[in-house]
Amino acid sequence: MGIKAEGIKVRANGKEVGCLFSLGNIKQSRGKTEKKCMTTGEIITILDTIKTEPINMSVEYDPTDTAGAEEIQTLFGSANVFTFEIELSDTAGNNGTTFSWNKAVVTDSDLNPDSDGEAEITFTVSPGGKPAVTAAA
Repeated sequence: MGIKAEGIKVRANGKEVGCLFSLGNIKQSRGKTEKKCMTTGEIITILDTIKTEPINMSVEYDPTDTAGAEEIQTLFGSANVFTFEIELSDTAGNNGTTFSWNKAVVTDSDLNPDSDGEAEITFTVSPGGKPAVTAAA
């Protein structure tokens, strides 16, 4: 049986992002290099480290917001690394399963002034490597 993921929380430097309209997948990948041993002819596969692909998210645009969405906008302008967290809603009491990256960067910001009557801003966050995963508690 899977878990429900309605009520997902996203945090930037510990500040919770407000109204999420959409959140991309947490896609991880690793490259590989194949080399041929000149002595035996055997193919040797070398795996790269795991990395997380960029994640897109759309949030309600509120220029007076002092929490997470404003934090992400500020980080986009400053190009600073930050702690990025996604918490699923499978809480067992205190918290849901949480994915956390310590060296994320915001690489894109796109403001849509009229999305069905509600202005939204879309950010692309590049989390970097493999996330630290904390199980629901």
